[in-house]
This record gives sequence, C-alpha cells and structure tokens, in this order.
Amino acid sequence: MKDIDMSEILEKQKNHTKAALELLFSSDISFEHKKRDITRYINPEKYTQHSPELANGLDALLDLVEQFDVDHPGYSVDVKRVFAEGNYSIAHCHYKFGDKDKTGKAIVEIFRFEDGLMVEHWDVIQEVPLDDANGNGMF
Repeated sequence: MKDIDMSEILEKQKNHTKAALELLFSSDISFEHKKRDITRYINPEKYTQHSPELANGLDALLDLVEQFDVDHPGYSVDVKRVFAEGNYSIAHCHYKFGDKDKTGKAIVEIFRFEDGLMVEHWDVIQEVPLDDANGNGMF
C-alpha cells in the first residue's frame, strides 16, 4: 500500500477550494456549466451548510448562484489566499457583486473535506469599507 502524502492531500484541498469558488462565483461561466462541474469538488449527498441564509445541500447553493446571475450581473470572486490543515481548507476572498459594487465584501470560506470532496461549509462575511483607519486594506 502506498503511503499517503499529506502535503499532496492538502495541496489538492487548496486547489479544489479555489477552483470551486472560481467556478461558482464567476459571472462569465454559464449556470449549466457550474451545475455540471461543481460535483468535481462538492459531494452533493453530504453537503452540510452553516451559512445562516442557506439550507443544507448542493441545491440550495446552486439556487443562490443562479440568483446571483439575475441580481448581480458581473459578480466575481478573487481568491486571495487558501490554507489547508487536516480535513479543512480556508479561503480568504474578495467578492464583488457586479459593476455597481465599488468595494465588495471580504469573505472567509471554510470547508471540511471527506474523500477528496467538500462536505461542509462555514463563512464569515464583512463589508469592505471605503476607508480604513490603518491604511492597510482588507487584503
């Protein structure tokens, strides 16, 4: 039996996290494409949601993404950094909700993995202010 290389597993989790977020939250990718490809990254049978506005399951997440297409044309995500440890990955992201959204939101996405797929999600969301007291910016 081949030894499991934890660094390879963690790198795969980081890559899957970034790819899934960029797939789902890029307005230039069709919804049908998103719906077809997201199961490369998320286990639809086990996806548990901790974001208070969403129900459990992949369908609730896809409903949110489909609504973004309607409500926020031109929305995007810029994944600034991704960390992984054990069965978890954490992504620090800058979301913009279309051309009219000047500052966007800073969102930390946390995922738990099982068998190489995301099975659980948490997030922390913060408005990006126009000005900040320290001048360091959010990212």
